[in-house]
Amino acid sequence: MKILMLTNFYPPIIGGMGHHVQSVSRELVKRGHEVIVCTTAQRALPMRGTDNGVTVLRLKGLFQQMPFLFKDPGQRHHPPARDPAISRSLKRIIDEQKPNVINAHGWMLFSLLPWVKRYDIPLVLSLMDCEFICPKQSLVCDGDSLCDHPFTPRCITCGKTTYGLAKSIATYCGIRDSRRKLKLVDRFIAISTSTKRVNVTYLGLNDEDVEVIPCFYDPDTEGKIIDPESNPELPDDFILFVGALSPHKGTEVLLRAYRKLNTQTKLVLIGSRHPDYHYVTGDSVVVLENAPRDVVMSAMSRCRFAVFPSIWAEGFGIVAIEAMSHSKAVIASDIGGLKDIVVDGDTGFLVAPGDAEKLAASMEQLLKDPRKAVEMGLRGHERFTENFTPDAVMPRITDLYERLIHERANV
Repeated sequence: MKILMLTNFYPPIIGGMGHHVQSVSRELVKRGHEVIVCTTAQRALPMRGTDNGVTVLRLKGLFQQMPFLFKDPGQRHHPPARDPAISRSLKRIIDEQKPNVINAHGWMLFSLLPWVKRYDIPLVLSLMDCEFICPKQSLVCDGDSLCDHPFTPRCITCGKTTYGLAKSIATYCGIRDSRRKLKLVDRFIAISTSTKRVNVTYLGLNDEDVEVIPCFYDPDTEGKIIDPESNPELPDDFILFVGALSPHKGTEVLLRAYRKLNTQTKLVLIGSRHPDYHYVTGDSVVVLENAPRDVVMSAMSRCRFAVFPSIWAEGFGIVAIEAMSHSKAVIASDIGGLKDIVVDGDTGFLVAPGDAEKLAASMEQLLKDPRKAVEMGLRGHERFTENFTPDAVMPRITDLYERLIHERANV
C-alpha cells in the first residue's frame, strides 16, 4: 500500500501527534508499505526529507507567513480552517503520488477536504484528542476545570486567555465551519475509548464508524538506556512523574499529595516548563527540565513506581505504557485514555482527578508494600506486551486500511 499521512507537526517538532504519526509511519515502512508524510513547514527544517524510509514533505502555508499569529513562531501549526497554499500543495501531491489511502491527523484535514470528492481514495481521520470539539484541544476551562459544554459560543471567552479575543473568535468560527464536512471521512480511528465517546457525542458521529486503536510504544527502538547509573541528577530512591510541568497535568495535585506522605523516598518531576509556573528542586523534590530521552528512560527503569495525575482527559497517555514497559506500577487519574491503560487494583491505581487525599493514599500503599508495587508492575508489563506494542497494534491499522480499499474497489 501507499499511504499519505497528514499531520500538523512531525519530529523533530515535539508533540504527541507528531510522535504518533512518526511511529506508525516507520512501522508501516518496516512492513513493506510506502509512506508519504505531509506536515507544516518550520524554520530551519528542510522542505523534503526522509526518516527511516518515510518520505517527509513540509508544506508552506499562507498563514505561516504571518508569525504574529503563532504563540511560538518556532511551531507554526496548521490553522483551524483551510489554508489555500497547503490545500493546493496537497492536490498536487495526491495527483503525483496516487496514494491508496489517506490518514489525516488534526486540523491539516481542513486543507484536504475540498479535494476529497475529486479522488476515489479512502480517507481515515485519526482522533488524537478533542481538536474538533475544543478550540484549545484540552476540554479544560477556567484554568483547570473540565468543560461540560463543549463547542458552544462560550468557547470564545474560554479561548481568549490562550489566543486573545480576535484569534479565539477566528479559531472557533474556523472549526465550526470546517467540521461540517467531516461526513466526507470514511472511517475514524480513536486512540482511546474516552476519545471515541466524546467525539461520537459532540460531533454526532456514528458509533460504528469509529474504531478504537490505541497508540503503541516500542522499547527496542525508543527505550534504550545508555547507562542507567550515569545520571547523577537521579536519586537512589524515588517516585516518578513525566510530562509537562503544568497544572493540567496534575503537578500541583501531585505536590500536595506528596507533602502528605511521611517518607524518605523522593519525588522526581521530569518535563518541560509551563510558561506560567515554576518548579524548584528541593530536599525532597527533584525537577529535571527538558531532560534527554535516555535520562527519562533511566528514570523509568529506576523509579519505585510512576504517577500521572492529569486533571484533563488525556487522549491516551503514552508515558503510562512507557512505565509499564519497564515493569512499573502506575498510579493515574481515572479519566480519559489513562482508563484504557491502567487496570485499577491490578496494574496500579486509578484516582479521581484532583483528589490529593486519594492520590496520597495510593502512593502510601505502594511505598508501604514494595512487593505489591513489584507485582503490579509485572502484571502491567504483561498487559503492555499484549496490547500496546507495534506487533499488537499495527495489524489493526493495516487491516482497516485494506478493508477500506477493498470496500471502495467493490462499490
